[in-house]
Formats: sequence, C-alpha cells, structure tokens
Amino acid sequence: MKILALVVALTLVAAAGAGFVWYLDPFGSDSDDEVDLSALTEEFQGSACRQVAGIAAGLAVHEPELSPVEFLRAFGRQVAGIRNPPRAYGDLARGGTNEVPGKGFLSRIDDGTIGQGRHFAGIVAASTFGGGQATRLISIFARRDPLTSPDGQLTEDGIAFAEGVIGGDLALDETPQWILDNLCRRK
Repeated sequence: MKILALVVALTLVAAAGAGFVWYLDPFGSDSDDEVDLSALTEEFQGSACRQVAGIAAGLAVHEPELSPVEFLRAFGRQVAGIRNPPRAYGDLARGGTNEVPGKGFLSRIDDGTIGQGRHFAGIVAASTFGGGQATRLISIFARRDPLTSPDGQLTEDGIAFAEGVIGGDLALDETPQWILDNLCRRK
C-alpha cells in the first residue's frame, strides 16, 4: 500500500512539473511573428502608446491574411505577452507582461504606471475569448477597475477596439490610427 501511495505521489509531482514547464513554454513557440520596434516609422516611435500603435500597424501590413480574432490575439501576444489558448487563460489571469512598458497615454486613461499598453492589449485579447460584456465584468469585479477609473476607461476603449475589429467596423489597417487618435498623447 505504501508503494502504491509513493507511485501515485511521484506521478502527481511529475505531472505537475510537466504542466508547469508546458505553461512556462521556455522555448517560446508563440513568438515567431513579433514586430521589430526599431523598424517602425517615426510616427510610431517614442512613447509606449505610439509603439503599441506601431505593433498594430506592423501586424496589419505584414500579416494581412490574419482574421480579426487572430489579429487581436497576435496584438495581445506582442504587447501584453498573452499567448495562444490554452496558455492565454493563465496569462490573462496573472495580468500578462509589459512587453512595451512606458507612458504616452491620454491623461483620462493614464494611471501613472508603465503598464497601460499591457492593460489595453490584455483587454483586447480577453474580448476575443468571452466577449466585451464578460471582459467588462471581470475587469470591474475581479480586477477591481471601476468604470470611472483610468483603468476602467482603458478597459472600455479596449472592448470598443476589439468589438470594432471583430464586427468589421474597424479595418485592420485602420487600427494604428485608431490607437493614435483614441489613446495616445499628441507629440
């Protein structure tokens, strides 16, 4: 009986370790399509917000065959480190990573941190999984970002952006200008 318990315990430890390595993805299989920020035009250089718009531009130009959902998920991966499903759920739960840290966002959505690009792109990616309403509810109740806060306003912008792209009201090649017009401070 003790041997059986030991075998079961070792199997569970091995499975947990394999799951942990799988989740961490140390070989980075999702990062093949990254936009080179140094190759961005002057319009998309400088602030983090402009670089986020540049990533959208790079995806729209270099990956025109992407569907709207694929585009939004690639955008989320490059700006916020949100990998493809099923890893995306864990990435979203922990808040992603600041792949483009910095400032340059409008004061109404600037909470003083360097993570507004990550927040926006995470909301955009999350909207592709559960839709805007579910994303909004999670933002308000789980992430504690009321609609009146800068993060709440940025959440609303992310949902509007994602819904516009998915609904066809915002063409992929129009997304960089949308970001510049709606999120970024003027030079």
